[in-house]
Amino acid sequence: MYMRVKYFFLTVVFLCISQFCVSQNEIIGMLFDVNEKPVKRHPVSLGRQSPVTVKTDKYGIFVLPDVNLNDTLFIGNKRGKNMIEIPVNGYPFLAIKSLKGNFKTDFYHVAPEQIVIRQIEQQAENDRRRNSDILSSSDIEKSGCRDVRCLLTRFSGVTVDREELVFIRGSSTSSFVGESNALIVIDGIVVDGISDLDIDDIENISVIRDASKYGVRGANGAIEIIIKR
Repeated sequence: MYMRVKYFFLTVVFLCISQFCVSQNEIIGMLFDVNEKPVKRHPVSLGRQSPVTVKTDKYGIFVLPDVNLNDTLFIGNKRGKNMIEIPVNGYPFLAIKSLKGNFKTDFYHVAPEQIVIRQIEQQAENDRRRNSDILSSSDIEKSGCRDVRCLLTRFSGVTVDREELVFIRGSSTSSFVGESNALIVIDGIVVDGISDLDIDDIENISVIRDASKYGVRGANGAIEIIIKR
């Protein structure tokens, strides 16, 4: 049953990407190394004259919008040398595997599963970043704060009252009836407050403006805190 659901889901995504979500003149590719791991932040160029150059993201994906699908890709080392030519041949999806001194390329009219999954993961990560603000342990050290109340004032739209209730402007709903303070979550466990927390124990602290994953309790946003191990 699970495999059938997964197959159906991926089929729908394939159709979406190939027919609707990708513009007619867009190339989406994924670059692998010899061990089939994504090659991150690697330059990829299209065209001989006035080439368009982009870099792969942390998933090894590159996107070239509004381009000629019959042009040629050029991929070399990060210094731009030892270039290999890869004719696109009208295909909008490419899976490119680095070999010793060369590249093996598979061309697709419909995106291969690996690219689809990476795109879904990347979109989820982008959505999470758009809806959250994060301070890492190094950010906390640089802040000069000695308590969590001070840290929270570093976030835009976050206020803390005298009772140490936290309020987030721009949380997922503004018409919530009842308490309007944000949820405090430490290592995945909802707690009552922040007064007993030692700032030196914090690995990172996040302001989640859309905390719908917590259901009704997260209607006013959430403060997520991860403790150092």
